[in-house]
Amino acid sequence: MSNPYDDDLPVARFQLSFVKELWPFVRPYKRGFAACLLILFLSFGLELLGPWLMKLAIDGPMRDASAEQNERLSMLWWYGSGFIAVTLGGALLGYIYGLLTAWNGQRVIRDVRRRLFSHVMSTGLSFHERNSAGKLTTRITSDVENLNELISTGVLQSVFDLLKIFGVLAVLFFLDVELALFTVATTPIVVILSVIFRKKAQQAYRAVRSRLALQNAFATELIGGIRTTRAYGQEDAIANRYAERNQATTDAWKDTVQHFSVFFSLVDLALRATTVGLLWFGGKAVLGGDMLPGEFIQFWLYFALLSGPIRELGEKYNVLQAAFASCERIFQLLAEPVFPPPRANGRAPIDSPRSGVAKITFENVEFAYGDGPTVLDGISFTAERGQTVAIVGPTGAGKTTLLSLVSRLRDVGAGSVKIDDVDVRDLDVSQLRRRIAFVAQDLFLFTGTVIDNVRLFDPKVSEERVWRALETVGAADFVRALPDGLQSPVAERGATFSQGERQLLAFARALVVEPDVLVLDEATASIDSESEERLQHALEIALRGRTALVVAHRLSTVRDADQILVLEGGKISERGTHEELVRLDGHYANMTRNAAAVR
Repeated sequence: MSNPYDDDLPVARFQLSFVKELWPFVRPYKRGFAACLLILFLSFGLELLGPWLMKLAIDGPMRDASAEQNERLSMLWWYGSGFIAVTLGGALLGYIYGLLTAWNGQRVIRDVRRRLFSHVMSTGLSFHERNSAGKLTTRITSDVENLNELISTGVLQSVFDLLKIFGVLAVLFFLDVELALFTVATTPIVVILSVIFRKKAQQAYRAVRSRLALQNAFATELIGGIRTTRAYGQEDAIANRYAERNQATTDAWKDTVQHFSVFFSLVDLALRATTVGLLWFGGKAVLGGDMLPGEFIQFWLYFALLSGPIRELGEKYNVLQAAFASCERIFQLLAEPVFPPPRANGRAPIDSPRSGVAKITFENVEFAYGDGPTVLDGISFTAERGQTVAIVGPTGAGKTTLLSLVSRLRDVGAGSVKIDDVDVRDLDVSQLRRRIAFVAQDLFLFTGTVIDNVRLFDPKVSEERVWRALETVGAADFVRALPDGLQSPVAERGATFSQGERQLLAFARALVVEPDVLVLDEATASIDSESEERLQHALEIALRGRTALVVAHRLSTVRDADQILVLEGGKISERGTHEELVRLDGHYANMTRNAAAVR
């Protein structure tokens, strides 16, 4: 059996496809990024001026003893002022660059996060069943934030650092070929270290992103199940399991830090060894009269400019590795197909406006989850306009799966489901789902207010309609009794309400949209007898003139249905009215007798 917390492991390396995928997000802000690149070049130009001014000051007024003292001081003052001006200019450009990169990066990240969230909400149920909420949350939050480092400064700064290295080397060779050749003698060592480090860092960052996603998924699930954990006194056991995953994440980070520590230490050693050699050979040239002191200081300062971008490239590699791992995960997620898929023939979907009622037809429907066994086999029936069709049967017979096909939460494997004689696959899915209201036993209330949950954050639904729906399902009294009425807060998953109250709010949510079709999946299973009696009366009113599909274990809920289907092993074994099926003395009759015996 596969582990539900298993996570995919991307290769975490740069791919040209990343640029292609990212470009649509970056393109609207390309002028801003171009301005950042221009600022970097201007800043580099100012950096090159500093050592040149220093050389002029040393070999000019500081070394020339033939000039007057005041003249030498005046020239030194001008060189010093120029050096200060260059430094201040560099600081100002750095400030502007920081603001621009952050602003541009955040705008891109905002668009990526919005697109990613929208895409996740558009994927099929099968995708969400394969991926935990915690894992997807990590993609939308942590992984996107890592991408921010790549977009804001990572790529831009890394490209500039490479150009800066080549630019400084060109200046060094222009000043003194022999000394420049010596400074690049350690390059093969740095390159070899970088290649080895790159392979190790890739593996380490893959492990970090994987462990973090597992840890978040585990924490999200266990926090959601805190009541069960406490009810069984398993806090310590759960804490230990979380501690194991937390330690695995920590160990992965330690491995990453160790690789970086070794890499930077060896690079620093190579640069310092070069510095010592430069002091020796350059000092000999000065003492031998082949080089002026100012020229040597200028060369030394230009060489010092190399260490910055080399070290920054190593540090940026740290950022880029995390970003590439996150980038690959994000694009893997964006590559997931949406559901329902785009129409192959390119034709526009057929409009399906509300009409107050609808006809539902199942024609030889078959369905299976992936490559698994057939769940529905040859299902055929019709719910005429305004009829109520009840579906009963043992657990696992395929009742809930059948209901999910009506609003096209899933697609049939064979056959067709039709609304008003039109295949649901040919209809506009958003219009189709607005015509159908679904109430499940495992309902979901969102953090917000009562009115938010009844109208699902749709401001076009008036308070009057909300109260009318609450009155219809018999929930108005308990809502009025709340301190703030419709504006009363709702905790996560409706934890502040009883199961029965949550169910009544779910019924009100279904009715407030005034649907053509009402789909009830064990909707009365968690309601007490008194609430059920009120709700049954409310449903009689709500179902009047509406088409309804009802799944229920409580047979009292389905007695008055126009047609009852008995589902066994994915097939319809019996069909008819309550009286007809009782006379048939089959599975439904046995269910009726068992229900009576329980009472």
